Amino acid sequence: MAECAPHLGGMNNTTSFARYREQLSGLHARLSVTHVGLDPEIHRVVDAISPWLMLADAQTRPRVMGLWGMTGTGKSSLVRALVRELGLEDRTFWLDAGECHDERWMDRMLECVAEHHNGSPFILVVDEFQHARTMRAGLEQEEPGELRRLWELMDAGRAVSEGGGRWGLTGLLDLHDNLSRALAQGVEVRNGRVVKGHAAHRMLFGARKKAVAAAEHWAIPPEHWDTLRDRFAHRTSLAALQRRFEQLDGPGLLDLVQDHLRSHHTPLVLDASKALVIVLGNLDGLYVTGRDPLPELDPDVLMHRHERIGLTGVQHELMQRFRVEQVARLGTDHVVFPPMGRDTIQALAQREVKALAERVGARMQARVEVSDPLVERIGREAAIAVLGARPVVDAVHQVVPGLLAQAFMDPAADGALQIRLELQGNWPVVVFHHPDRVVSVSLTWPLQRESRVVERERVERYAVHEAGHVLCGMLLSGALPLQACARTSSDSVGGFVIWADRTPTLTRAEVVPHLAQMLGGWVAERMAYGEEGVSSGSSSDLARASAMALDLVKENGFGTSRIFQTEHPEAPGRGFRTTLSDTEVQARTWIGEAEVLAIRTLQE
Repeated sequence: MAECAPHLGGMNNTTSFARYREQLSGLHARLSVTHVGLDPEIHRVVDAISPWLMLADAQTRPRVMGLWGMTGTGKSSLVRALVRELGLEDRTFWLDAGECHDERWMDRMLECVAEHHNGSPFILVVDEFQHARTMRAGLEQEEPGELRRLWELMDAGRAVSEGGGRWGLTGLLDLHDNLSRALAQGVEVRNGRVVKGHAAHRMLFGARKKAVAAAEHWAIPPEHWDTLRDRFAHRTSLAALQRRFEQLDGPGLLDLVQDHLRSHHTPLVLDASKALVIVLGNLDGLYVTGRDPLPELDPDVLMHRHERIGLTGVQHELMQRFRVEQVARLGTDHVVFPPMGRDTIQALAQREVKALAERVGARMQARVEVSDPLVERIGREAAIAVLGARPVVDAVHQVVPGLLAQAFMDPAADGALQIRLELQGNWPVVVFHHPDRVVSVSLTWPLQRESRVVERERVERYAVHEAGHVLCGMLLSGALPLQACARTSSDSVGGFVIWADRTPTLTRAEVVPHLAQMLGGWVAERMAYGEEGVSSGSSSDLARASAMALDLVKENGFGTSRIFQTEHPEAPGRGFRTTLSDTEVQARTWIGEAEVLAIRTLQE
């Protein structure tokens, strides 16, 4: 969170307009240099912040903007760069929604803003907003009181801090009572120090040793000074507090403590009507279709999902996480950040490598270069799409220095004017260019990506299983697989297939082919390994296919009966209480037909 800085006056005067026009004119270009693959999103963020920057004083309620996307796509980094470029760091405050259960989560921020920016423009950034969810699986969650204060600030531009609350109150009460009793017992104070009644004062305040001299015997002992100075409206140093004490006698000190006690019980009302509230949230669930975000997900698969999500998808996801009135308070000014596709990963790797090579070259007084194929390999092997930019950046700063360190150990590095890292086949080499010769030295690859050890036979079984799904899906349903994977880092997921679109709304004629697609992995294992060789990994496919068949009959009117049937004849839920035998017969028939269709398709 920003340190409390002095109020700098209004933002929206003629001089400010001219300055902000100049800053905004080249802002997109400057941000694009450091944030690869985000040109449209940068444009949208700059366009959204410009009206607030110019006209905040005319606002009657806060402007709210949401930045959403996967983990590590540059949301927080872009906001920090934007604030820095606009020179607004002194009036920008950060909250982490993951800490919203702390009872003083907002108080420090509110006190800083009220001290310097009450009723004037400031920026509040709320990061990790996915942790502030109030809905889960359609049910309302218990909401911390701190979150209710944040929603009020975003909606009404008003926030209330209950003074100091309980924090420090006990110490203040004890200090007030002891000082009051000391004065009543004849203790005299001059210039903040006890000049008469030292023994009585030490007894009341529990001093364990005598003061060296009367001049050193403070009426308010130094161990209480932090309790007092943290409650001043303006932050103050210990030296300034001491100078203030030196101006007071006993009654004056008692009045000072009483003022602090009153401030503990006086609500602090913040006018945030001129604020810009930027909400940052990770919506990983939009991209992984209910699965845990596996590292093996291909970057371009995530990009394909992103292109079909749009603002409507984000609004739908927000409705799953927050109450309707809260989604309304978040407004419609949302920017959806894309996952990192392959092109962005390579561009990021190129940028990081170039910057690193320039720094190393300047230090070594030689030209350092890294070939494009080597950079491409770093990006390809390091990328974990679901984690965003950090794995790629970390890999660059692991591989390039690692290779250069090996290179500099070779005597051929001495006096080289150019040092170039390349790939020869799959092996890295360094080429030293001297005025009279060129020397090439082989290196070892320093990046070792951990992976789960899986026996070859098991990987082959996973491959057979997923190939069965792929073939049945393409040939029977016309589905398009974006990625088929037969090896993952998860102990619970052997393989997976990612389809271009989520499960569509089915017609009755499409039921059996779709069930055959779901059973394709199980059937493929039976064909390859026999009835006794089918693994337990097919259990989830069988369960999902059976559940879908039963639901289509009971709930969608695909059976012989057009009524909605309950789970059990005695169940108190929706629908008619009737026998389910006909339902199960119809569902069983579909499963049997789907199995035969999958077998015939894979045999052909």
